Amino acid sequence: MIKPKPTQSESPFGFDELFFSTTDERGVIRFGNDVFIRVSGYPKEVLKGAPHSIIRHPDMPRAVFKLLWDTLHAGSPIAAYVKNMSANGNYYWVFAFVFPIEDGYISIRQKPSSALFAAAQALYPLALEVEEKEGMEGSIPFLLDQIKKSGFNSYTDFMIQAAFAELNAFQEKSKGYIHAETKGALKEITEISFEASEELKDCFLRIQEFQKSNQAFSATMEDLTKGFQHLKFIALNMTVAAAKFGELASSLGVIAKEFSDLSEQIRSHLSGLVDFVELLANVIQKCALKIVALDSQMLMVDFFIKESIQKIKTSQNAFGDMIENRTHFSRLFRSYAKDLELEITGLEKDLQGVLSQMEDVKKFTTGLEVIRQIGAVESARVNEVRQVFIHYLEEMQKFISLLQASNSNIHREVEKLQHDCSLIKSSASSMAGFVDTIFDLASKYSNHETPAELRSP
Repeated sequence: MIKPKPTQSESPFGFDELFFSTTDERGVIRFGNDVFIRVSGYPKEVLKGAPHSIIRHPDMPRAVFKLLWDTLHAGSPIAAYVKNMSANGNYYWVFAFVFPIEDGYISIRQKPSSALFAAAQALYPLALEVEEKEGMEGSIPFLLDQIKKSGFNSYTDFMIQAAFAELNAFQEKSKGYIHAETKGALKEITEISFEASEELKDCFLRIQEFQKSNQAFSATMEDLTKGFQHLKFIALNMTVAAAKFGELASSLGVIAKEFSDLSEQIRSHLSGLVDFVELLANVIQKCALKIVALDSQMLMVDFFIKESIQKIKTSQNAFGDMIENRTHFSRLFRSYAKDLELEITGLEKDLQGVLSQMEDVKKFTTGLEVIRQIGAVESARVNEVRQVFIHYLEEMQKFISLLQASNSNIHREVEKLQHDCSLIKSSASSMAGFVDTIFDLASKYSNHETPAELRSP
């Protein structure tokens, strides 16, 4: 097939429209819904069996597709802004979310409109220039470097934020479409999908709150690290001073060592929190990705089923396509909901471990206070000794106060995380069967049970 020549015209579709296609593992198209067929400009018979590259636009850097396929082959989903070309050479931009399925892939697309879309439009020509000079060996690092310079930790971080922005934009722009149907099973379908999207939005916002807690953990550990470093000098200076006083302050040298040794035990317990900060960052990213993926899937199912129901007016087999794709969507949604629940369950266990560690730190801190008080009593015996050691004892008190405040802060953040974990896990569990419920409701509209509002006049 001869590729069309690109034009400067756009192949239009609405902000309230979604489309998807399924392919085999090589990217050969198996199915595309009505919007995809219309926007691409190719007949259904031509698209089926054609490589997905049939709609590739020459303005797209190959690096984007290399990144896409590498991620999919690793078994992970990926989202990207893509400029496509229709059969007549017209272009159309999409935000595509692609998921591995049992024996291939499913790609869900929408019309992009967020601020990140504008950034992608500006970046791709630059990447293409690099690619023409240096190949993909140069354009892939260039793309990833530009994304990091824009404030994102990684491409995954960028695509999660882009997906959330585009999904929000779709829901805002398509409110009229989503709420247009108000009768029978259509109303029930809308209510279920709307409920799921609202729950997922709430879950995503809670996951963003997780990031604030993680930043609080990091800040607390940074303060504690400085406190431990300062304490080393205090303990050392206190030991040296005790040696100068000889027998008069020998007990204070012992106290300085005990204080230092117990502080090291506390440091050892708190080292686990450093590992937890990294673990939590990883969980945040995984959960955020699953949440935006679930939202994208739910909205696509809602749109696809209503698209199928509308065909009752003109088709005797309105649900053939819907039945054909039900298994893909059902398994995909259940899998992501279950994975989200498992991630949160694992995090809950880790949070309980953090609380246990902090209880130990609290006990050790009490031990430090006892040692400090003994030091205060010992130093008070001789006024000359007291004048020298009062500063060290005050610094010990500051360190103990830092530990107490840090313990309180960590405990508070953990409790917030536990509360949000419980809510997210409950949402994931309750939503797992939503897609199946929607398909079951749609099955009420068989050719023999066409609702009055959809019957042809």
